[in-house]
Amino acid sequence: MAISGQLFAPDFAQQGLDLIDSFFIYALLAQFTHLGWVHLGLNLAGLAIVTWGFSSLRSQGEWLWMQLLSVVWVAFYLAQVEPIDWYCGLSGALHFQFTACLLLALHRSPNTLRQSWPLWVLGAGLMIKLILEWNSGPTTDSLVGGPIAFEAHRGGALGGTLLGLFMIGQSIWMKSKQVP
Repeated sequence: MAISGQLFAPDFAQQGLDLIDSFFIYALLAQFTHLGWVHLGLNLAGLAIVTWGFSSLRSQGEWLWMQLLSVVWVAFYLAQVEPIDWYCGLSGALHFQFTACLLLALHRSPNTLRQSWPLWVLGAGLMIKLILEWNSGPTTDSLVGGPIAFEAHRGGALGGTLLGLFMIGQSIWMKSKQVP
């Protein structure tokens, strides 16, 4: 869908607000458009890494729910919680998916640090990245061809955390209901 958005509606992110009154609907649709081919490539590379990297630690059903909820959550977050003027790309949804997958992987991996340390490093890296983004200016904007919506990254990580914790809680509750 993102490639189709880039091919058939490359200017939607800049012009879409003139066509749609609801910022939620605009942000929902604008996630499938990008600032250019470099921006699209970076987002698709991130999606491939999250898809492949966590594939053995989540089910296909869980992945589908993460995909759907991530784009809806990011649109809601940017429209209601931390409003911005415009948005495009999948980076907020990718932060959501990465965070939810990371929490599930930590929950489902063996409890020994020897085996789960890479997941803890990824989690620490995400936290450091979000903290640096919170305190930085437009340092990487030129790479993607426009301003980076760090608000979407924060919102995505928050939504992924909420979904990941919900899924872990549901898993624990289901296990407690099983007859020994």
